[in-house]
Amino acid sequence: TAKPNHMLLGKRLKGDFKKVSAAIVALTDGELSEMKEAGEREICGHVIRFDELHVGYEVKGAEGGQYAAAAEKNVLILLDCTTDQDLLDEGLAREVVNRVQKLRKKAKLVPTDKITVYYTIKGKAGDLARVVGSQRDLIETSLKSSFLGEAPSGTTIIEEEVDVKGTKMVLTLVGDLPAAPGLVVQWPGSGRPSGPYLSVSYNGQTKDLLLAPSGAAPLTARELEMEVKILFDLFGRNISLSLDGSKLKISERDLSQLNGQ
Repeated sequence: TAKPNHMLLGKRLKGDFKKVSAAIVALTDGELSEMKEAGEREICGHVIRFDELHVGYEVKGAEGGQYAAAAEKNVLILLDCTTDQDLLDEGLAREVVNRVQKLRKKAKLVPTDKITVYYTIKGKAGDLARVVGSQRDLIETSLKSSFLGEAPSGTTIIEEEVDVKGTKMVLTLVGDLPAAPGLVVQWPGSGRPSGPYLSVSYNGQTKDLLLAPSGAAPLTARELEMEVKILFDLFGRNISLSLDGSKLKISERDLSQLNGQ
């Protein structure tokens, strides 16, 4: 498609500019190709040079692909703008992240505040349920917190129903652990901790976690997993704990049995 260069042709054509412009816009692809080859074309009694036009390109692939195009002299550059399902899914996941971040801001939370995000999709879930499942790693990495589709557990900081591309979702931000003055989960001192504890090693680092922090209930399996992610910055990853080389199924056993391991 072609449009006239208003700055160049407007001054030169004056009163004839309007009818010449309409004729330029109506040029076919074949006529534009001939004009480009010749360098000029007579239009409405005026000789119009090809470089006095703004030429736009649009290319469609055989299977419906869409391309953005730009040309400079004899060079044509095509950019594939076809939106595939993976890009659409990632875009929807980032919409979810955006809603959570707005809720964090509304609750006056700071980036260092440790939270767990729970969600419930209301009505017909559609693509949203599928996307929050397949894109969970991206969502958790962006939020630096767990993103769970289950009943909230813990102290609710804020809860709100939001709209994500036409689907209603209830988001609940919960503190990682019950609020308690002086609560310490990671053992800060040296020597053996003064209570049930678990030593966790990852990538050459070892840290002790208190299984029954002072002033709070014993850690649950979910809270233990969250604390390990926080300690070693493993948000967005699926983690598993092993003991003596065997995978530890912490959800199936009393955590007190891990004392001193």
